[in-house]
Order: sequence, then structure tokens, then C-alpha cells
Amino acid sequence: MEADLDIMPLMNLFVVLIPMLLISAVFVQLAVVDMHLPPVDAAADTPDRDRIELAVTIQADRYVVESRHTDPQVISREDAAHADEELATALQGFAEHYPHNDEIMIVSQGDTRYQELIHLMDMSRDTGMSAISLLGATRN
Repeated sequence: MEADLDIMPLMNLFVVLIPMLLISAVFVQLAVVDMHLPPVDAAADTPDRDRIELAVTIQADRYVVESRHTDPQVISREDAAHADEELATALQGFAEHYPHNDEIMIVSQGDTRYQELIHLMDMSRDTGMSAISLLGATRN
């Protein structure tokens, strides 16, 4: 006795399922972020007193440049060109006075424009401070 296998319903199921699975699949693009971490012994070599912890706070009407070793410096942002020039001079002064420091923290408000952050990051990089941290401040 010979039996015929009817695989047409199974083939119909595959014809419908395979395109549905391909359409619903999420194709993820992988990216690599190069990170150069300091060696474990580097933290022990750098004493805490050499760290200046430089921070620039972006506010609506001013920049506030602060560090562990200096008083806060307030730069008015009413005249944008003058404010950029004065901020660049302040950052250059820190870079010259503390040549081993390449860290800076940028503190922004919730309404800070993205372009302002990028501009300040570029300015920091131009003065030799390439280790940039971003921090968002909350409103009181």
C-alpha cells in the first residue's frame, strides 16, 4: 500500500511565514567605540592634589568656570563673540597653568541647545582638554 504525503499545507505556511519573519526582523548595526583606559597603576601615580576638577556650567545668561584651586569665574553671555573669546582665554589659562590636566566637565541646563554643547566641546578640545565629561544640572 502506497501513501502519498501532502506537504502543500506545510509549504503554504512557509511561504507566508518566511517573508513575515524577514519583514519583522530588526537589523542592528554594530559600532565600535575606541576607549583608551588608563592602566590600573595610573590612578595611584596621580595624586589627588594635582587634579583641578575644572567645570564649565552653561546657564542662559552666563558661563561659570570653576575649579578646585580657583574662585568661580563668571562670564556674561550677552555678547556672544566676547563671551566665546573670554571663555577661550580662561580655558587656555587653565591649560597653560595645569599642562598635565586634560579633563573638563561641562554642566548644562535642561534647555541648553545641542549646538552650544558642541561649540564648548570644540573649544575645550582646542585648548588641549580632550577628556570631556557632560553633566546635566537640575533646576531648583
